[in-house]
Amino acid sequence: MRCEVCGMEYARAHDCAGIATLPISEEMKPPPEGICPGYYLRVALRIASFDDLAIRRASRDPDALVYGAVFSMLTASVIFLVTALPKMLTREGASAETVFLGLLLGFLYVWVYMAVIGIIQIGLCHGVAKLFLSGTGTFAGVVRASLLGWFVNCLVVIPRLGLIAALIAWTAVLMTVLKEVDGLSRSRAFLAAAGVNGAYYLLLLIAQHFER
Repeated sequence: MRCEVCGMEYARAHDCAGIATLPISEEMKPPPEGICPGYYLRVALRIASFDDLAIRRASRDPDALVYGAVFSMLTASVIFLVTALPKMLTREGASAETVFLGLLLGFLYVWVYMAVIGIIQIGLCHGVAKLFLSGTGTFAGVVRASLLGWFVNCLVVIPRLGLIAALIAWTAVLMTVLKEVDGLSRSRAFLAAAGVNGAYYLLLLIAQHFER
């Protein structure tokens, strides 16, 4: 026989424990409480590895936005240090004061610049998904997951091929986020992410051409 309360099968009698508690799936588990950068770092790495479950969980987690912003600032700082610091140190007339001021202003610049570019890219991708590709997600959900995966742009520091590698990795992350959060098919998500990032790359090439 089966107990109608707890669902246990028994032959004669049993001690009923009451209504059985259903296990919570990993996707529905709440994030840990308190300050936990290690947890969100693991989530960020999983997002960069195109983990669908990690993307869906991050899209519903308000704290993911904060940690994503912090990780993105750290990534932008690393990019700035690798690309600009050697030039500062070897510049004629460089001193501790000029290097310090250059670092301070440089950090502020790259934080603002990268933040604006990142939000514009994410916003355009989500806008294209919503307006033209029948996307069903929210901008907040897309931003939360995308910012945690933004650190893949650190590939830009690779000599010669860094920019291309970063664009490919960032496009792949955005594509996966759009697929999971906005509910797009893989082909439509790729169309939105590749279109926006491709346009950004063309603008960079045009800007570099005029600088010469």
